[in-house]
Amino acid sequence: MSDGQLSFEQSMLKQAYVKVHGLGDRLVFIKDVIDWGRFRPIIVSVYHDNKETGGRPHTDELVLARSFALQHLYNLSDEELEFQLADRLSFKNFIGFTESVPDYSTFWYARERLQKAGVDKRIWNELQRQLDEKGYKAKKGSIQDASFVAADAGRKRQYKEKQAKKHGEKIEYTPRQLAHIDKDGSFAVKQGQVHYGYKNHVKLDVKHKLIRKIKTTTASLHDAKISLATKADWKMYRDKGYFGTPLPRDVIDKTMQRATRKHPLTEKQKERNYKISQIRCQGERSFGVIKRTLNGGFTYVKTLSRVSIKEMFKCLSYNLYQLVTLERKRLA
Repeated sequence: MSDGQLSFEQSMLKQAYVKVHGLGDRLVFIKDVIDWGRFRPIIVSVYHDNKETGGRPHTDELVLARSFALQHLYNLSDEELEFQLADRLSFKNFIGFTESVPDYSTFWYARERLQKAGVDKRIWNELQRQLDEKGYKAKKGSIQDASFVAADAGRKRQYKEKQAKKHGEKIEYTPRQLAHIDKDGSFAVKQGQVHYGYKNHVKLDVKHKLIRKIKTTTASLHDAKISLATKADWKMYRDKGYFGTPLPRDVIDKTMQRATRKHPLTEKQKERNYKISQIRCQGERSFGVIKRTLNGGFTYVKTLSRVSIKEMFKCLSYNLYQLVTLERKRLA
């Protein structure tokens, strides 16, 4: 939007932002690192409010796409996202100094539309195309790994249900209460620790550490049940949890071997595992950035479909974060 199209209030806000920009705003780099306009036709496909059909005009597609990226770059709820967009100059600049800020319900219903129409997959694929066009194609193999996404187990509710069952009683929930009960989360035990919630399976390329493919499941599903490998992968690096899981033909298997009963690992196998782990462990960077930098290790939504689209935007935000790092290195 040009200055001539800005209202007086928007022009004043844009002038005030100049100082923020001078202090160093990383969002400027994230805003310019991809072509957001290419998400427009994808997002608009879920709305039916054109001149022919009528209907209430929807929020600008770029505002929605950039808002969802902001949400996961800063780990914000829908309500917090609305507040920060109204309050922070850097956020206003990122979405384009719009005259009005969408309310929190707009974000909720927009996600629902995108997920139910399967458009979230098209958004992800468009990002991948842009990564390839920028010269970041996966050429040195891929890494597959998985990480838990914690959720509220509702232990107080589970205790009450257990007590009710013990006394032959049944607890009746209101529709409002049912909306806040997690329907798809499950328990899993790993290395003696109990986890509840979901699991995010990702495939990264070895060279650039960009996430190329994602799949969200309930936490109890074993890692080996999900294979993200395709024929296009040259090599696939995986930990011992994937031992024995086949890969597509012509993909070099770089899965760490696991000792079995009466068949301990030989020294040669241990050495092979060590060499693989030196590369495979680099895949932990994505989970480290998502959980520590972006504070994205927890989910508050209650169904697998809703967790899946939020995890997609979370991985999209990680890719934007990583892409800025890669572009800075290339310029240097």
